[in-house]
Amino acid sequence: MKKTAFLIIIIALLSGSKAQSQDTLRLFGNQKNKNTEKKSDSDHVRNSSEIQTLTGPGRNVGFYFGFSTSYSQIEGYDAFSAGTTLALIANHGLAIGFTGKGFFSEPYERIHGSNTSFNYTGGYGGFLIEPIVMPKYPVHVSFPIILGAGGIARSRLTDFDYPYDYTEVYIEDAEAFLIAEPGIEIEFNVARWMRLAVGGSYRITTSLEPSDFESNPLNGFTGGMSLKFGKF
Repeated sequence: MKKTAFLIIIIALLSGSKAQSQDTLRLFGNQKNKNTEKKSDSDHVRNSSEIQTLTGPGRNVGFYFGFSTSYSQIEGYDAFSAGTTLALIANHGLAIGFTGKGFFSEPYERIHGSNTSFNYTGGYGGFLIEPIVMPKYPVHVSFPIILGAGGIARSRLTDFDYPYDYTEVYIEDAEAFLIAEPGIEIEFNVARWMRLAVGGSYRITTSLEPSDFESNPLNGFTGGMSLKFGKF
């Protein structure tokens, strides 16, 4: 009897301790769930109070430094340009920065057979806005827009000998202008730090003095390519 009573007491104690431990685990489990719920609620309030932006909630910031070259025509004469760009990239999808380009046209003769020729030179630059569509794909599209100002000059080249050998350059006329240049580019992700872009744009400038130039000699299409290096 004593042994039986002793075994009953031990079994009762073990059962009680087991139930108590289960209650303890359940108690802490409930507390954990409550803390998780509170944390989730606080995160939701914080996220809902954050300012929503066009570039999304992310904070990824990249950049690139680019070199470009392009072809166009000025008053019907072949012209070439080269430029550089420095821009920041917000969340992979929007580049904002500054760009500048210089240009020159081929020499031309007003009077055939003379040793005096003329050409156009100048440059422009300004603010760059460039939305980028599906930037993480190997091939994607961007829409660069340049808003700025520049200048153009018509120069007289004396003792000219084709193609570019002359002894004196004299600037006859020069004008300043405002410019807007929307464009489209197809970009290739050559490497994580390098992109190749091919595309075209259309230059729109304010009118120049018709006595010195055609009203808008720079207006027209231009096509070219560029290399971009940075963190995309």
